[in-house]
Formats: sequence, C-alpha cells, structure tokens
Amino acid sequence: IYTIKSELKDKSHKKYSNIINDNTILIHYTGATKPWHAWANYPSVIYYKNARLNSPWKDFPAKDARTIVEFKKRYKHLLVQGHYFKGLLAGSAYLYRKLFHK
Repeated sequence: IYTIKSELKDKSHKKYSNIINDNTILIHYTGATKPWHAWANYPSVIYYKNARLNSPWKDFPAKDARTIVEFKKRYKHLLVQGHYFKGLLAGSAYLYRKLFHK
C-alpha cells in the first residue's frame, strides 16, 4: 500500500523505494492522487507507467482533475514539482471551484 501524497513531504522522492521495489508484486495506491492522474509525475509511479505502456490503455491520456478534491491535490503536487506557473493556475482553478461551485 502506497500513497502518492507522501511525495509532498519527501523532497528526495526516493523514500517510496522502502515500500515499492523490483520484488514488489502488487502496488495498491491509496489516497486522492493516483498514478493515472496527469500531475502524478514521480519516480514512485514508474511501475504503473511501465505496465500501462504494455496495456490496451497505452494510447489514452492521463486523467486530469475533475472533482474539487482532485483540483486541490493537483495544484499542491504541481508546486512541489517546481511547476510554479501551472501550480498557480491550478490553485486558481481550485479556489474558483471551491468558492463558486457549491
């Protein structure tokens, strides 16, 4: 079991390897951010991405934010990844939805 939320605190993005490694048989990603989300760009999702490239879904795009929770997670992850402009835009989209889509 692994949550991509851990990447928000792990600036090295290497602690996942204590849980996920080449001997891992099954990875259960928990939390709001999943490896199929467009903003989940971390080394911890490489196993998912490799499996996806060898699947019937390889040509489908990554899922973008649709719910208010996903918008919130997207902007936080983009900022941690150093995508400040995209993060600010995503944060604005989240704030707009939070204030006006109740």
